[in-house]
Amino acid sequence: MMKQYALLAAASVTCVLAHEAPRVVGTPPADGGRGLVRVSEEEIRHYPGKGGKQMLQSLDNGETWKAVPLAKSYPGATRMSKESPAIAKNPVTGEFMRVEPAYSSKNKMDGLYRTSGGLDGEWELVLAENGEGLKLGGILRNPIWVNNNKRVLVPGHGGGAWTWYSDDQGLSWERSNKVQSPAHKPGGVHKGTRWNHGMVEATVIELKDKKLWMVARTAQDQHYESFSEDFGKTWSPAEPSRFWGTITMPTFFRMEDGRMLFLWSNTTSLPEIETATGRGEDAFTNRDTIHAAISEDDGKTWIGFREIILDEHRNRGDYGTYKGHQDRGKHQAEVLQLDANRVLLTCGQHAMHRRLVIMDVRWLYEKERSSVIAKDGLKDWTTHQYIGKYVGHCAYNRTPGAQVQDGALRLLRVNDPSLTNQNQGATWNFPAGDTGRLTTKVRLEKGGAGLQIALCDRWFNATDHSVDQFANYVLKIDADGKTASGKKLLTPGKTHELAITWKQVGEKGEASLSLDGRKTTIKIPCQHATPNGVSYVHFYNPALGEDSNGVSILSTHAQVK
Repeated sequence: MMKQYALLAAASVTCVLAHEAPRVVGTPPADGGRGLVRVSEEEIRHYPGKGGKQMLQSLDNGETWKAVPLAKSYPGATRMSKESPAIAKNPVTGEFMRVEPAYSSKNKMDGLYRTSGGLDGEWELVLAENGEGLKLGGILRNPIWVNNNKRVLVPGHGGGAWTWYSDDQGLSWERSNKVQSPAHKPGGVHKGTRWNHGMVEATVIELKDKKLWMVARTAQDQHYESFSEDFGKTWSPAEPSRFWGTITMPTFFRMEDGRMLFLWSNTTSLPEIETATGRGEDAFTNRDTIHAAISEDDGKTWIGFREIILDEHRNRGDYGTYKGHQDRGKHQAEVLQLDANRVLLTCGQHAMHRRLVIMDVRWLYEKERSSVIAKDGLKDWTTHQYIGKYVGHCAYNRTPGAQVQDGALRLLRVNDPSLTNQNQGATWNFPAGDTGRLTTKVRLEKGGAGLQIALCDRWFNATDHSVDQFANYVLKIDADGKTASGKKLLTPGKTHELAITWKQVGEKGEASLSLDGRKTTIKIPCQHATPNGVSYVHFYNPALGEDSNGVSILSTHAQVK
């Protein structure tokens, strides 16, 4: 038997002991990304969007929540019912600043507000030179203060990303240059073009060397990044960042001890179909989870890459139209700190998908995760298949996909032409590691078509047929249990334990394979190096025709360095 896989010694802050997983504590009155604000050490609020008469309030540091009426002095939101204005505390004055997600030119007495006497005091509308409310153009995110709080920035977008900046605490503003990502184009696995909205929804953080780092949503497979050395007045040309993510919002957060959090959907959409033209929004197929990573060295390296939450509605047959036709899913986030190691975050779009979550960041440092299907079921797995008809707003309805049979997850190829892909798969997340081991118990069912196991640095749809082209490591086993080289590995009808050990994926190190506790001579080359480590396993039934026997997954266990 092989010796147990050894872990690196952990520093005090990087403890590998199990900590409480993120837990849901409420449902915010507006979509994630804006409206969450700390009032005092005990009180936290989440404000509503247009037409909202109540806010959500916690008086015990985020643990419990109740709806309470808005103060009479609060100026109602004017832009969208589903999105709250962004409200941020001025670290210089202790007062608050509010910007809407966007402004309408029709309302002359609307715009940027500042408080006097706190959130329940007076709200002053900042006026422009023409006597109307001062409005910052574009779609806006939360104000942030930089350069020892001498400057306030508001990230905005519209045909590219930029920052508004003010050196008089919000009375007057100027705009930076615009930075843009390239348009998505057909090619490779993409037969059509994604919705090309450009570089949008930027998040900005000030680094310890005073440089500003911007990361933004794009129509590419990666978020793009830009840097500023003059506190947001000018930005460098945008380039791909290390973070995967497609048409989803990223969020930076600086903790009080200097560590950096990054929240984003570390996910890749299905390949674009021929009818996708890039001229409008298409089906969003990668918004069923949101991730977190933490950095102790100001963004040079990152730890975690863990799923905070999986969408509770991800398997619904009426997913695209359930409770309305609005945007939906778990992307978008806003964060505030609760204590030394815990944060409160909002995530999600749509009233049925939004959540308030408490996360202990020590959970991001864990080095192991397990799933036993007979005991745990599919609560931590993505298995759904898509019904190939556009419904609601940018959505497909779903079927649950692979199901549990006799204590195992059975992957088939069903006979249902309505699906975008009839092959079933399964996706499971674990803490990211540059070096690590994935152990799984599997069984090729007699008469089944075989199995593909892919180790990846991001989430792919369970039914994504192109994963083998983008995964870091791929093991393919045919119906007879043989590998691509003809090596006999598995016996159909028998349960086997496979262990894939990878080393230094950042330097394209190869992986080795063990079978039932014995090391084999099989080596798995690294197809793509990644600085983020491996954090996913993707199982897939590769059948070319109907396969009612399939392959069974009984358990998974990951351990990383």
